[in-house]
Amino acid sequence: MNFNHLFSNEEIEAALLEWQKAYPSLLSVQTIGRSHEDRPIWLLAITNQATGPDTAKPAVWVDANIHATEMTAASAALYAAQGLLTGYGSDARITRLLDTCVYYIVPRVNPDGAALALAPNPRYIRSGTRLYPWLERDDGLHAQDINQDGQILQMRLIDPHGDWKVSTLDPRLMEKRAPDEQGGVYYRVLPEGLLENYDGDLIKMARTPEGLDFNRNFPFQWRGESEQHGAGPYPASEPEIRALVDFIIQHPNINFAITFHTYSRAILRPYSTKADDDMKTEDLWVYKRIGEIGTKLTGYRCVSTFHDFKYHPKEITTGGFDDWIYDHLGVFAYTIELWDLPTVAGIKDRKFIDWWREHPHEEDVQILKWIDENAPAGSYAEWQPFEHPQLGNVEIGGWLSMHTWRNPPDAHIEAEVARHLSFLLSMGDMLPHLDVLKCNVTPLASAPGDPPKTNQYHLNLVVENTGFLPSFTSQQGKERKAARPVRVELELPEGVTLVSGKRRLDLGHLEGRSSDLDVVTAVGVANPTSNRQRLEWVLCAAPGAAITLKVLSERAGNLTKTISLP
Repeated sequence: MNFNHLFSNEEIEAALLEWQKAYPSLLSVQTIGRSHEDRPIWLLAITNQATGPDTAKPAVWVDANIHATEMTAASAALYAAQGLLTGYGSDARITRLLDTCVYYIVPRVNPDGAALALAPNPRYIRSGTRLYPWLERDDGLHAQDINQDGQILQMRLIDPHGDWKVSTLDPRLMEKRAPDEQGGVYYRVLPEGLLENYDGDLIKMARTPEGLDFNRNFPFQWRGESEQHGAGPYPASEPEIRALVDFIIQHPNINFAITFHTYSRAILRPYSTKADDDMKTEDLWVYKRIGEIGTKLTGYRCVSTFHDFKYHPKEITTGGFDDWIYDHLGVFAYTIELWDLPTVAGIKDRKFIDWWREHPHEEDVQILKWIDENAPAGSYAEWQPFEHPQLGNVEIGGWLSMHTWRNPPDAHIEAEVARHLSFLLSMGDMLPHLDVLKCNVTPLASAPGDPPKTNQYHLNLVVENTGFLPSFTSQQGKERKAARPVRVELELPEGVTLVSGKRRLDLGHLEGRSSDLDVVTAVGVANPTSNRQRLEWVLCAAPGAAITLKVLSERAGNLTKTISLP
């Protein structure tokens, strides 16, 4: 597949259906819902079906392209899916993972918004195309392609009280006017577009008629429109988000979740709403340890949304996916913000949000230089005069943000998304997994003086969790009771009876290696077998009878073992 372009909905559907034909034993494709404009929301379940159904295996969740213009996210999900499918049978790690776990992948949550962004006459909206919060268009400037060149750029118009001036370092760029600067030629810079009900004097930015933000619509600390812009009328009100929520709730085998977005080259972890000190300490330790792996494999910094990625230092965002799936279900979730133009241009360790408010103008020149050398012509458009029907003489030009800031230039997309498959494989290697350590059957002999024991057997079972995560995934999951304890069920054929023990028993939860993160062996360090548990039964049966044991766990998968009595 050519990953160095942005995929249309039609290309995605064709690829999924082609994969389904090519890999029938590894891939099932289904629609989990339909968008506001009735487009399918596709989900891939990738696992070796010969080793058991997907619901009987621990799972990693991946979704992408919740926000309309963040289409590199869809490329990342598709790249991961292709890597899993093509790697099975040739790559030992991928083969082992697909034999024992499942990856659920939704490559495009928001097909309506993506279609609008890729249209010949595009519009860039935040999420879905439903009009919200009201049907009427607000007064003010609405961004759109007014010169019919197939792209939305910027407009500049001369105004003595404007905030901008032509750059002193590169005349193509605009430079911010200093607070005390006077006596020059200054401009107002606006998105390319038209004004609704313009009175000839006041220019204000109109609210986008499609005002939803899907990543504020999840049922986590949901707040209404007066407090959280784009939240929708109620939690999971939008069909795209309801489809995700319903599927995830119905699949408690999910332990990890990745949601791909753009941009900033960051791996974000919960919470958005509170400080690390208010998280469960043990979960925070695990989050950071896994984030270190993500940084090593991808080169992206792993940071807290609350501490490092707030749009305003005194405001929070609510209703986010990663907060919801961790807080409500105990799933370790990360938001991966793909791509970052300042970073690839050589600007190191910038403050993600503060940079937009304060950085030296020389860095703008540095970024433009990288674009000149690495992106197609027109990625930064020369300013061209245009007779605006409302504002008169303006110039249109500047950044083609869709292919520079929001997404990489096409030739750089594959390199950007390729680095994330290894992180998803690492998550597969950290999943909890059940294993039968011992399953012994011993005929019972009578003690001296006791009546003879006819065909009685002692059954001894030791089950362990071989994974990094526990069978409850996280301390938050344990507190929420998001996953049932591990259970054992005996299936006894006719003629076999229990002398002691029960057919259905709870083992409780089994810890994983994440419960002990110490990296120094010293006095007082211990590594007990908290990942194991034992059960015992006494059976009365004829020799040769077959007993079936089932070990069941929502998060760590299911096991079935059949034994014949000696």
